[in-house]
Amino acid sequence: MIMHRVLIVDYSEYKDTIASLFSGSGYRVDLCESAFDTMKKLNAEEYDLVVSEVELPGDNAFDLYHYISANYPYIPVIMTTEKNIDTFFDMIFEQGIGNVLCKPVRKDEILNLAEKLIAKKNVFGIHNYIAGTIETKKIRITGSRQIKSAINAVIDQIQAWGFPVGNRNTMSLILNEIAINAVYHSHGLTHEKKERIPVRLRDGEYVDMFFARSADRYGIAIDDYNGILTKMKVLDSINRVIEQNELLILASESGSDVTDYISETGRGIDLVRKLAGEYYIIIQKNVRTEIIILFDPKAAGGVKPSQSSLKIIEVLPKD
Repeated sequence: MIMHRVLIVDYSEYKDTIASLFSGSGYRVDLCESAFDTMKKLNAEEYDLVVSEVELPGDNAFDLYHYISANYPYIPVIMTTEKNIDTFFDMIFEQGIGNVLCKPVRKDEILNLAEKLIAKKNVFGIHNYIAGTIETKKIRITGSRQIKSAINAVIDQIQAWGFPVGNRNTMSLILNEIAINAVYHSHGLTHEKKERIPVRLRDGEYVDMFFARSADRYGIAIDDYNGILTKMKVLDSINRVIEQNELLILASESGSDVTDYISETGRGIDLVRKLAGEYYIIIQKNVRTEIIILFDPKAAGGVKPSQSSLKIIEVLPKD
């Protein structure tokens, strides 16, 4: 078994918690407390992953990310924070940062993400995200009118499996937004979506909705097979939603009309990151986009807010 090496950059006591998660799972772990020391470590040693706190004393973690991207683009980076990422999302967007987890991190989530970023394989397929998968089902969607019935069928099956779905409306809203985007946007039907025109996809085109379970958790994935989404498109969409939310707050305070600045762009992804449980956005350009949501039935209603984390896995073309 290959022992991967992780460099953890964090000045707080929480660095020991993250270090123990990785070392307890067979990773070799080194620690740094500043961006400057991290740069020296990277110049002297080889690492498979860097996990960095957003706030570093006397240093700028975003400058560190830029340094790693420019000099070691093959080393993936996960950033961690105790803050609401919306407060500094402009920097996330500017630097093109795809993976930010909120503290306290969940063991399965950070280790699952790390494995996918390092190995760069088995990134598609909901069964690769649910340990001990017992059963997987699929519903194929070829037109917009099928979305509602497909979502109802998925939720009914989840309940038949014995999992509680306390807030069916929230789950339906999340799945509806993702499925609509997959049917319309990924097939070049943005105008039809804006005008709310029902569509049927061309022969050979479809969207798949997978749902799977293990003994203690379940998940849902929605796939399109055009792969027009990119990491920067995702970040841009989220950034636009955050900017619109700020405009709405200003409008409520000043009474100004901001109607012309408000759109539905990015709403689906924003709902996923704020309302869903553990989730992943997986992209292979011009091939496939998959959004996976894993639900924790121990949380109220089976839906656990993700604290606005960000997890984008972009599969790069083979050389």
